[in-house]
Amino acid sequence: MATRPSLNPLPDILARFLKTHGMASRMLEFTLQQHWIEIAGEHVGRHTRPESIRHHKLYLVAENSVWLQQLLFLKPELLAKLNGIADGAALTDIVLRVGATSPAPDSSGPAAGQTEAPPPEPTEPALNTAHLHAALEETLRPIADPELQARLRALFENSGLTAHRPALKENPRTR
Repeated sequence: MATRPSLNPLPDILARFLKTHGMASRMLEFTLQQHWIEIAGEHVGRHTRPESIRHHKLYLVAENSVWLQQLLFLKPELLAKLNGIADGAALTDIVLRVGATSPAPDSSGPAAGQTEAPPPEPTEPALNTAHLHAALEETLRPIADPELQARLRALFENSGLTAHRPALKENPRTR
């Protein structure tokens, strides 16, 4: 009688897949952007927003110079709290700047007298789609239930994790 393979919790499988393919920081960035007010607190969260994570640094936008100064004092406490959420020392610093903390109502272009900010640089190299498909199959192999394998495969494929993401496309301005 063949031994039944051990069951691995789905969150552990997903976390391992994201970490081995360099997507853990992107997931942390997304989590911070979606839940910033709950993470930073109502008072701080209404006057700041997380912009991006690059090279283990959180780029944080403050509403004005007063909030930027306040964040300088809160930086160590906020960094410790964020690393607690990230399950370890994922972030090494917080880089602060003054800017808009909420999306502008008209995003068709820059306002009069303002220049358009350059798009953020990709934080990861372009992903090899064939490599991701092979890694996905390797990750799903221990799962004995073919229906569950098919559903997880569809989940990964529909989420865009196995294809090039728009953020990683070539910047047309650099051609």
